Amino acid sequence: MNTDKEPAFTKENKQTTTPFSIRKLTNSDLDLNLKKLVVNERELLVELLKHIAEVDRRKLHLTFAYPSLFEYLTKHIGYSNGSAQRRIDAARLANDVVQLGSNLETGQINLSQVTLLQKAIRQVQIESGTKINASTKVELIHELKGKTFSESEIIVSKAFDLQIKTAAKTSHQQDESVRFEVTLTKEQFQKIEQMRQLLSNSLPNGSWDQVLEFLADKVIAKNEKINLKANAINSNKLLKNKSEQMNSINFQHARSAVKKSIQDEIFLRDEVCHYTDKVTNHKCGSKWNLNLDHIKPIWAGGTNDPDNLRVLCANHNRHIYKQQTCTQNL
Repeated sequence: MNTDKEPAFTKENKQTTTPFSIRKLTNSDLDLNLKKLVVNERELLVELLKHIAEVDRRKLHLTFAYPSLFEYLTKHIGYSNGSAQRRIDAARLANDVVQLGSNLETGQINLSQVTLLQKAIRQVQIESGTKINASTKVELIHELKGKTFSESEIIVSKAFDLQIKTAAKTSHQQDESVRFEVTLTKEQFQKIEQMRQLLSNSLPNGSWDQVLEFLADKVIAKNEKINLKANAINSNKLLKNKSEQMNSINFQHARSAVKKSIQDEIFLRDEVCHYTDKVTNHKCGSKWNLNLDHIKPIWAGGTNDPDNLRVLCANHNRHIYKQQTCTQNL
């Protein structure tokens, strides 16, 4: 049974049937009604995917202050993590496989098969650096039609000459602890077993949770020391790139580098991406790939004063820059 959380229907379009009225249906009517509802569900799914694809095309999630389409669908729309990822996979695959929508609508292909294929494609592209072309995707979708999930796994693994890796799983327990399961290759396990042995003096018990926590503490401590320096370097590079691009289209105001002490001050002050949706007042809050940004651009008379500086994630930094460039070109 699928327990994924789906967006709530409004009162206007939600049709309800009381338990009593369902119980009055004959077996044939109950079966027929269920089949009709499944058809409606598939039609609605295809329409949902079109909307998700358009949100992705417009980068609307950035406008609404979400750093990714995934976070927009989970935190703003209300999908569960799994439901969101499956729909993202399908919406993006449909850009290359035109007939995917009709295949989903007829039930010849399902979202689990789509995500299986998309995961494999991402794995191949990361490991080999080779981009999978649209024709290959079309051929594979054709092969997957009407197949079970197990049969689909075999088809996909043979097509890309790879073994399907068991995905890591996390499950939250009643005491708020988290159980984490991951599959390692023989070589990977040998490495981490050797690491645990090397840590035996520091961690006599040697339990895996202690080993992971020990490593996490080391990485976090090291990162805290270099994070400000790294962010400052990245921001200087970004500001330099922006300056070069602005100069290339004859911006009249020169950009001077922000002093390192000011950069450190801003990163310590903001800590997260401060892009905020003006309508909902929702703040992005991402801590991933942070950069320094001028609220009022230099070309528009902005300064390097701390009050004119903020921290943005890379996606929102690019989003803002595109908007500023369009404004300058008007």
